[in-house]
Amino acid sequence: MHSGLFDIMFLCEPGGDMMNARLKMTRLGLLSLLILCAGCAGTSNQFVGSPVAPQQQIIALQPGGSSADSWQNFDIRIDYQYKRDGDLLEISGTAELSPRYEMLYTNLRDLKVFLFFLDDKAHVLEANMLARSLTGRVDERLRFTKFYKVPPGTASITFGYDGYVLEMQGGYSFYLLPLGK
Repeated sequence: MHSGLFDIMFLCEPGGDMMNARLKMTRLGLLSLLILCAGCAGTSNQFVGSPVAPQQQIIALQPGGSSADSWQNFDIRIDYQYKRDGDLLEISGTAELSPRYEMLYTNLRDLKVFLFFLDDKAHVLEANMLARSLTGRVDERLRFTKFYKVPPGTASITFGYDGYVLEMQGGYSFYLLPLGK
């Protein structure tokens, strides 16, 4: 016989068999995975309906053809090229922090770069993570190639980012994201 704590930990009823416990653990695992996936899905659209920040550079999205340019500010530089064919968009390029981060900070804890589809009033129709830092290096160059279905009503796009760097005495959070609703 198992103790009551063991039975609770493994979701067994007192006197239940291990097969029953495995089935319940599998159900619990699937439920946890479902909750995790639901949480991830919600984060990409938390900005829908929000206006972009005044300092975000807005890029008019051409109805067809291709375009290449740079989008940059004090924190980051994004070199990109896109090709639009009807409601399909292929976008690729690189993103890297400005040189000041290499001079001032030792590690990059996190950096996420986003692509925002905007309507004609510069409100977010859809948000997508374009790239994410994986190395922890401040000098990392993020490369991306993504394909998207352009949401109806899209007039333009813009980029945004959210990051955190570390040094000996602490860290620094930096971001440029659409304003709250």
